[in-house]
Amino acid sequence: MPTVFYHPYMPASDSIPVITAQEHRLGRRLLCEGLSTLYRLSFSEDTVEEQLCKEENGKPFLKDFPQIHFNITHCSGLAACAFHSSPIGVDAELPGYFAPILVRKVLTEEEAHLLSVKGTDHLSRDEWFFRLWTLKEAYVKMTGTGVDVPLRDFSFSFGEDGEIACSDRTASCFQKKLESGHILSLCVRSGSDSTPIQLIHSRSVGTGL
Repeated sequence: MPTVFYHPYMPASDSIPVITAQEHRLGRRLLCEGLSTLYRLSFSEDTVEEQLCKEENGKPFLKDFPQIHFNITHCSGLAACAFHSSPIGVDAELPGYFAPILVRKVLTEEEAHLLSVKGTDHLSRDEWFFRLWTLKEAYVKMTGTGVDVPLRDFSFSFGEDGEIACSDRTASCFQKKLESGHILSLCVRSGSDSTPIQLIHSRSVGTGL
């Protein structure tokens, strides 16, 4: 079962470097919380930093525990860390304005059609674009292929029951709209895994300051 620890937050400042540092610390705290809760591994922020290594394209892993698959994301107002027994990618965004040119750059024709059908007003169009965008980002993070992969090379569709299918049949995908309004998406390298996502709203990581 994919498990996600997440924590909404208020920015500590208007300064981008300060917010970036805040998000970084929140991500590390959620990683430590997940390792303790799920695997009974005790790390501080400093000791977990010593454990972190990166694959060729930048995907992080724990040097002494490579069998533990995790991925961290943060965006405006939210940090999250996802865990699974197989490679996993997670992405989250708060729907808002997006440049119209992105539709042609990142969505396939089928996805663009889905956006036109679902996006019947300004708010729903923003939401559905970011539903697709976060799935794309989660997939890239799962594969560890890096940011240069063309996002139109793979696609997603939604069934009537809300089930998400990826053109890569070895990927299982999950999505939730959080109470904060954020869209959170997961991709897992396990085509047979249809278990629902487990969300854990962490209340112990603090503000990240």
